[in-house]
Amino acid sequence: MQQTNKQLLLGAHMSTAGGLEKAIERGESIECTAVQLFTKNNRQWMAKKISDEEAILFKATAKKSSVTHIIAHASYLINLCSPDIETQKKSVQAVIDELCRCDQLGIQYLVIHPGAYVTESEPWALKKIAHHIDHIYEAYSGNTQLLLETMAGQGTTVCRYFEQLAEVRELTSDKKRIGFCLDTCHIFSAGYDLRTTQTYDHTMHHFDKICGIQHLKAIHVNDSKKELGSCVDRHEEIGKGKLGLEAFALLINDERFFDIPKILETPNDELENYAHNMALLKNLFTEKTKKRLSIT
Repeated sequence: MQQTNKQLLLGAHMSTAGGLEKAIERGESIECTAVQLFTKNNRQWMAKKISDEEAILFKATAKKSSVTHIIAHASYLINLCSPDIETQKKSVQAVIDELCRCDQLGIQYLVIHPGAYVTESEPWALKKIAHHIDHIYEAYSGNTQLLLETMAGQGTTVCRYFEQLAEVRELTSDKKRIGFCLDTCHIFSAGYDLRTTQTYDHTMHHFDKICGIQHLKAIHVNDSKKELGSCVDRHEEIGKGKLGLEAFALLINDERFFDIPKILETPNDELENYAHNMALLKNLFTEKTKKRLSIT
């Protein structure tokens, strides 16, 4: 049976300075086919509403662009398992607001950090996150899906382990509205090795068994400044960290992930640097991958 050629889905997190649509234009300027963006200031709770004109311009820009996949990342302030009730309330409302903003822009996925329990416990935190997600989807009836991101395990952040991600999803009432985002730096720092064929296969098999690859909707492609199992979240440029190029060669040639947007979040977010990292990744393609992706 003849295999259908796939589209390369590769890009980076883009600035929205000057307008939300600028993220798409910036991505297209360095040949991204996927971009990630913040729909609001990621360090503030409040944000001005997106006007109808802004939404129309964003959608029109996306429609004519070679960027075919756009995902959003939620504010870093959000903590659905904070021991502080006010922070929980603010976080729930912030997620609802960001989902509405995504819906207005036609963005299918919103990536979110699950949170940190601070003075509580991991079991309490996982139940609290799931409880709040249920509440969020009772209030929001749009089409945007939440993606829980794999975390490095720094401090009291949860979802370092694949089992924790799976448990949160399992505890929610409407599981089809919950997916996952895998961050290569985070899982390496959490203790999942990707550096050899054997360890890469073991890690991805484990993810598939516990979380289900069918629920993986985005991948953050970052090297790590810190060692395996350090639980420290420090991104590094591709090939310059502790993961090394072999890990990314295995990832970029993995046919299971051809249909999944792969997003760079490397420390130097200048367009020229993102373009350099993308070129490095493309240079890792095997001839088989080039053929499948129709790359000459």
